[in-house]
Amino acid sequence: MMHLPTLAERPDLFTIAALADLRPDALEAVGQRYGVKALHTDPHELLARADVEAVLLLSSGSHQQAALDTLAAGKHLFVEKPVAFSLGETEAVAAAAARAPVVAMVGFHKRFDPAYQRAREAVRCLRDLRLVEVTVLHPDDGAYRAHHAILPWREQRAPSEAEIDGEAAREALEGPVSGAVARMVGASAAATAKIAAWILFDSVVHDVDAVRGILGEPEEVLSAHAWRGGLAQTSLTRFPGDVRALLSWVSLPGLQHYEETLRFVGPEGRITLVFPSPYLRHAPTPLTIERMDGGELVVEHRTVSYEEAFRAELHHFRECVLSGKKPAVGLEDAVASARWIEAIARALAG
Repeated sequence: MMHLPTLAERPDLFTIAALADLRPDALEAVGQRYGVKALHTDPHELLARADVEAVLLLSSGSHQQAALDTLAAGKHLFVEKPVAFSLGETEAVAAAAARAPVVAMVGFHKRFDPAYQRAREAVRCLRDLRLVEVTVLHPDDGAYRAHHAILPWREQRAPSEAEIDGEAAREALEGPVSGAVARMVGASAAATAKIAAWILFDSVVHDVDAVRGILGEPEEVLSAHAWRGGLAQTSLTRFPGDVRALLSWVSLPGLQHYEETLRFVGPEGRITLVFPSPYLRHAPTPLTIERMDGGELVVEHRTVSYEEAFRAELHHFRECVLSGKKPAVGLEDAVASARWIEAIARALAG
């Protein structure tokens, strides 16, 4: 929905050599749309192709085994988040990437948002950062997918909140990653803690990485709490310099208004990013910078760029493959984010 159009819009830079998917109907429809004749329901067949130089892992769920297989095949790797659903599994992929003579990059697209990059500069200029607030108000994702032509075409129906909650519970408690989630928080942990831990890797991981990309590594998770059966959570983490980071994530289906706010607060300035839904292509991220000019308060509202973060990250990946330089977001970032997530998850489990 987001990556393939980016590849197809620049045939001078990218060639989609082959596609792999477990669903034959999706594979056939997408292959026809993008003019790709090499279609595989077995991903190992794709990995064996000599005309495939780089592999983009864009499926949902854990990417651990597919990433290991790609690295073993000697292909350059772009892997969507999360790499895996535990620190140990993520470390295993990072170790394999370190041994492989290829470029390996993780799809944390917010790092490539021009407003995020401008905010990072502004935050690092603050002399006394004290508080970071991250709030994600998360509606049903389908509200922002309905305007895309998802293949094979079918009418899209907005699920009820009970259906959304039930699917999250199945993924966390019964799905393929449930074992990793249980090991993370403890097999005897309450279902609420397991579901909240799954959401940390599935969704909150973007915000964890975004904060790390500005502040560096945390010192300690001070507290964490989940409610509404794990579909809402908040945590407090201490960073160097006596900085506190408050992360909140709440499922709010019904109101079609995705809001993801990162706010950095100090006595001399406040920097606020409000990310729109990532599925709104080329929607700029509003950046607000508050500062004093003598005795006057100055509030700057900036539209930094209309560049699409998903596009910028894939162009960066291509540049790294061609030049051999290290990606801006690598497997070591995935490991560090997983380490913070596991600390939050342990606090959630008590």
